[in-house]
Amino acid sequence: MNTVTQALALFKKGQQQEAEHQIQAILQRTPNDLQALQALGMMAAQTGRLDEAERLWRRCVELAPNQPANHINLANLLMGLGRINEAEGFYRRAIALVPQMPVAHYNYGRCLSALGRLDEAILAYRKALALQPAFFEAGVNLGLVLCEKEAYQEAEEVYRNLLNHHPETPELRVYLGDMMRLRGQPDKARLEYEAVLHKYPQHPRARLSLGLLWIDEHGLAKAAELIEPLIKETRLPKGDVLVALALLRARQGDQKTAIDLLSEAIRAGANRPQHYLTQAIWLAEIRNRDQALAVLEQSLALFGDKPPEILGQLIVNQRHLCNWQHWDERIKTLVERIKNTDRAIISPFVALSIPGLNSADLLKVARAFAKRFQPWVKQSAKLPQRVIKDISVSRIRIGYLSCDFHEHATAYLTAGVFERHDRKRFEIFAYSWGPNDDSAMRRRLLSAFDRFVEIGSLSHFDAASRIRADGIDILVDLKGYTRNARTEILALRPCPIQVNWLGYPGSMGASFIDYIIVDSITVPEDHASYYDERLAYMPHAYAPVDDVPVKLMTPTRADAGLPEEGFVFCSFNNPYKITPDIFDRWCNLLKDIEGSVLWLFAERESVKHNLCHEARLRGIAPERLIFASKVSHEKHLARLTLADLCLDTLPYNAHTTASDALRAGIPILTCLGETFPGRVAASLLTAAGMSELIVQDLDAYEAQARFLATHPDELIQLRERLRAGQHRSAYFDTERFTRNLEFLYQRMWEIYQCGHPPRLIAPK
Repeated sequence: MNTVTQALALFKKGQQQEAEHQIQAILQRTPNDLQALQALGMMAAQTGRLDEAERLWRRCVELAPNQPANHINLANLLMGLGRINEAEGFYRRAIALVPQMPVAHYNYGRCLSALGRLDEAILAYRKALALQPAFFEAGVNLGLVLCEKEAYQEAEEVYRNLLNHHPETPELRVYLGDMMRLRGQPDKARLEYEAVLHKYPQHPRARLSLGLLWIDEHGLAKAAELIEPLIKETRLPKGDVLVALALLRARQGDQKTAIDLLSEAIRAGANRPQHYLTQAIWLAEIRNRDQALAVLEQSLALFGDKPPEILGQLIVNQRHLCNWQHWDERIKTLVERIKNTDRAIISPFVALSIPGLNSADLLKVARAFAKRFQPWVKQSAKLPQRVIKDISVSRIRIGYLSCDFHEHATAYLTAGVFERHDRKRFEIFAYSWGPNDDSAMRRRLLSAFDRFVEIGSLSHFDAASRIRADGIDILVDLKGYTRNARTEILALRPCPIQVNWLGYPGSMGASFIDYIIVDSITVPEDHASYYDERLAYMPHAYAPVDDVPVKLMTPTRADAGLPEEGFVFCSFNNPYKITPDIFDRWCNLLKDIEGSVLWLFAERESVKHNLCHEARLRGIAPERLIFASKVSHEKHLARLTLADLCLDTLPYNAHTTASDALRAGIPILTCLGETFPGRVAASLLTAAGMSELIVQDLDAYEAQARFLATHPDELIQLRERLRAGQHRSAYFDTERFTRNLEFLYQRMWEIYQCGHPPRLIAPK
């Protein structure tokens, strides 16, 4: 007579059908044969018939509820299906049945870790190790969770203790290296990986980890050599390889492929909340905010608000879509968490637009975020020595660091400055890692610099070494903490003076940034305590405008989809800057000003749908919202002339958008905020001589907008003054702006040459 043991032997030899046939024969004779049901459940699970496996394992639990193995097997299956909350209960029952069973505590730890309950997972793993000190998998997983908690010293102790039990296990050296990599000790991590690869050149885990280290360092070619061949490697979990490959593709700029790979990784078992968060960030980068929000909501349902960064990402994607569901509750929770933690649970750039955060909060967020660059600060001593130059025979070398030297808002603001730098006193370098779109702006920028250096293919260290070798005296970062920044280069300190300007309106909270260029409106001197940089003051606005004349072919209202009659309120700010409070004010104006319309920038249908829905809730017909899409910069400036009054947002003002309005001769009404990003429009208006368009609160904002909409003569006078000022105000004079900027650079250099630390620089 056939036995379960014989059937299992056949299955092990690959004779699946015969094995299952023998098991079925046993079950026909004795339907409740527990061993046969267990064996058939295992066979079904291993051949991908998961629904059948679940049914069989549940039957085993019913027949033998006091056998812990049945609970563990069913829980393991549920874990693989992503039903982690269900799995937890079965693991708990197994432990209740046999409290001294190490594997039960280990599997329970895996479940808790997947649920984001890391403190409980640590206790479960420690219990497994207490029962079985040499339990390899429990020790490894405990180390991983401790690393996730940033308890690196404890993780190192766990790994080194495990090495005492498994001294010849190369994987432990790799995990030790992973801990060092996360701890900010890349050199020590590399030594561990290379020690393993020296003995085992094709060791898959060591190759994977070394590849991830190269991704961290932007050494993408070397990372690809290590990671890409591993896709065929059977000794690694497929999900781990797919995650690494996704990270590589994302860093190479192919977010779409990265997203697909990460989805595949999650399906393959890499089902962790961090991966959902990463996927959502990449979806947002390719402007698929709807899907990003869906992924975040899915993660929230599966794991709760783990990791803590998820709430900030959820809010920022909602804001980009003008989806204000749960707005008050989520904003309140996020603000409370930011105020009560020292961890970086939100990116500094996202924090800038969160209502309820003050300047002290923004500095706290920036400082927490800046800590991740400390490993690079520690490596700065490895850069080549700087050559001391004779200033009497050398021009000051200025390097501008950015990936936006193409058709981009930053380029439109700065191109004229780069062109007008005094070449007798300054030598101007660009360090670029952005796209070459072969646009007219790109060609203009290539001509504007003395040297245009592509660093996209260089690692962070090699890029910093190149900047050091070029003898740059003052490195000006135009990115700050915005998308695609390479702050690691600045952390390596390639230059004696490093400056934050224009791209990021706030303190970077970093020891490696010496100055931030501001003006007295964006950062009054009594706000200096909210900046770790020293303040370098421009006499007028901190932001330039390009005064190169543009021929504007004014379109008709019909061309822009606007009604022929009626007052046109306009806000071309990105939708994420619109808050429910500011939208309330706009709708009040539409109610009061008969025939008026609100002209907004929106490309996504979901944004239009959500704003129309919000308008209906406020008693405004959706057709009174007119939506504009993206056009060329020249066409955008031209269509702006059709607006009667531009309305600003708060707490994050119009920046380039405000500059565009003023350049087109259209008044923009702003409410002065507390933080840098909420004071930019006021800065530009003051420099343009239009300070009467600055109000102090939203009641005054609404009242002034209503007044101007009902007093056309007053509005005409404002427009005439604004257009006349384009020929004489400091704001519209790029030459004067550049000389004032150069004065700041000269003072920075003089202070450095005298051996003094950075200090506040008053305007010229």
